[in-house]
Amino acid sequence: METRIAFVGSGVMAEVMIRGLLTHELASPDRIWAAGPRPERAEQLSRDYGVRGTTDTLEAVAESDLIVLSIKPGTLGKVLKQIRGAVRPEQVVMSVVAGARTAAIGHALGRPAIVRCVPNLPCRIGRGLTVWTATPEVPEAARETVRGLLRTMGREVFFADEAQVDRATAAYGTGPTLLAQLVKALEDAAVYLGEPRGLAREMLLEAILGTAGLMLASGLSPTELTEQITSPGGTTSRALHALNQGRFPAVLTEAVKAAYGRTLEIGDQLDEELRGEGS
Repeated sequence: METRIAFVGSGVMAEVMIRGLLTHELASPDRIWAAGPRPERAEQLSRDYGVRGTTDTLEAVAESDLIVLSIKPGTLGKVLKQIRGAVRPEQVVMSVVAGARTAAIGHALGRPAIVRCVPNLPCRIGRGLTVWTATPEVPEAARETVRGLLRTMGREVFFADEAQVDRATAAYGTGPTLLAQLVKALEDAAVYLGEPRGLAREMLLEAILGTAGLMLASGLSPTELTEQITSPGGTTSRALHALNQGRFPAVLTEAVKAAYGRTLEIGDQLDEELRGEGS
């Protein structure tokens, strides 16, 4: 039987997943619920995708096999308290809430079958990466449903150790933002040299896409690729010297470490809050 899926939270990420499910024909519209507080949003999703948009979260939860929490961390405690009595033992809860750990969600709901997913920004166009984990109580059939859903947004990588999800959040979740900042800095430099901004951005993005494609196709490491295109005394050699003088690698490392630290902080805060909710 086709899995019934309820999205608790009907924002951008929920819409991305709904679109992916329908585009890849993994679920029919009448098997998908999208629950959120705004009636106009529920109507929009119903109109655009044919799904069951609603403001009645408990109704959506009651009708589903897989419950997807696609809400902000600040509202998680309130929502879990609301649905705690409605979640049945056979249901699986999948969270895309930043920082929320499986143990804390399971404790707050009184249910052990929890999946935690961290999608990155390019998932919006089906070219993203989602890292995820699941508690042992999640059955294999549900894991396959989750894999199928996540693959509609790009690549998925499963980690048995949830600590790896926290580390990956910092590196791969934050990565697109750091790349965007790199593009901006290179774009500004090109404009300083006299290039039109629009052309500079277009060429830089093509360079990034081409470089990523080359590394994927060839299996070259960043160091190997750099060595192939760097000549002693050449332009690339001079550029790399300037980057190292400016502590570029160290700054990026510090940025990822800061993101990792904040991921742990959010997780600890939610742990404390949700353990109170489940008491």
